[in-house]
Amino acid sequence: MRNGAQAVEFALQAERLSGGKVPFIVGTLAAAYAEAGRFPEAVETGRRALELVKAQGDPKQIEASRARLGLYEAGKAFRDEDLRAKGVGGR
Repeated sequence: MRNGAQAVEFALQAERLSGGKVPFIVGTLAAAYAEAGRFPEAVETGRRALELVKAQGDPKQIEASRARLGLYEAGKAFRDEDLRAKGVGGR
């Protein structure tokens, strides 16, 4: 069972503790926002996660981050199986 509101709460706490500079945590917050139906926040946070991932330079992670952002822009929550079906790795 998924609980988007609780996921947002936990991810916000993790983001605060990490200083908002850890791509995986920022990406998790974006996914939590999407799960909670908060797509404007998911898109904004997903873009921030993408920029952090780009700074690390890992092409596979950049591609995966872009794919997740595309889901949020389309008003869809992230599910690992959605991206795997398209041949894009998850986190």
